[in-house]
Amino acid sequence: MPKGKQNGACAPLHEMECFVFDMDGTINLGDEPIDGARELIGLLRAQGKAFYFFTNNSSKAPLDYVEKLRKLGFDGITREHVMTSGDVMIHYLKTLMARPAVYLAGTPELEKQFEEAGITLLPGNAPKTDYVVLGFDTTFDFEKADNLCRLIDGGAKFLATNIDRVCPLPGGRFWPDCGSMCAMITHATGVHPEYAGKPFKHTVDYILDKTGASRSKTAIVGDRLYTDIKTAVVGGICGIAVLSGEVTHEEIMNGDVKPDYILNSVADIYRALRE
Repeated sequence: MPKGKQNGACAPLHEMECFVFDMDGTINLGDEPIDGARELIGLLRAQGKAFYFFTNNSSKAPLDYVEKLRKLGFDGITREHVMTSGDVMIHYLKTLMARPAVYLAGTPELEKQFEEAGITLLPGNAPKTDYVVLGFDTTFDFEKADNLCRLIDGGAKFLATNIDRVCPLPGGRFWPDCGSMCAMITHATGVHPEYAGKPFKHTVDYILDKTGASRSKTAIVGDRLYTDIKTAVVGGICGIAVLSGEVTHEEIMNGDVKPDYILNSVADIYRALRE
């Protein structure tokens, strides 16, 4: 199996305690699982190794991804196996405040996720707040933009779930994602957001806190250098790049974000753990 320059602090694959997988391009391509992905998840479960699936998309409920994984043929997946940028933001807010109360511009699914986590959501007409949060909000409108601008101008700290510029759609189409929505608010207020999600350190802080795994034995597996692998670099955990999705070997060699391992696909992890 091909391998990139391995960080001395990164454990060998068979010693990893926790694997965090990107989804599309890493464990599936559209509606089809990547060869070896289901077998790998079964092996991780049999070996007692922790595994999770991470998405930067904060517009959907985590249970939507549980259902997607079920349809892809991954058995026994629960809410506990899914991590989102919304989860990271909730974790970060709880490090800032004992009883977080924020104005959130997000989908109803993200609002429910925040409320179930014990975060108080302030109405849009709140006179002031310490924090506002903007998610990938497919229900975004001018009223929400006005609320964000007014509260930020009044001193609220501007937080955002993910930096993604666009959300890809079938047929080469796309929607403006959270990063593009933030650009509008920044242009109006002059204030840049603090992002959660990949590739920011808040994501690794959340992963390590949730899993209890050691930094050197925790790996992010993904097909994008500047989200998946950069998260590993920024957070000081193991980065495993797979060539089954977006990134190519040439791009890795020419890029400035270096993974600890370069593999053809997750099937290489399966083979390494079986040895």
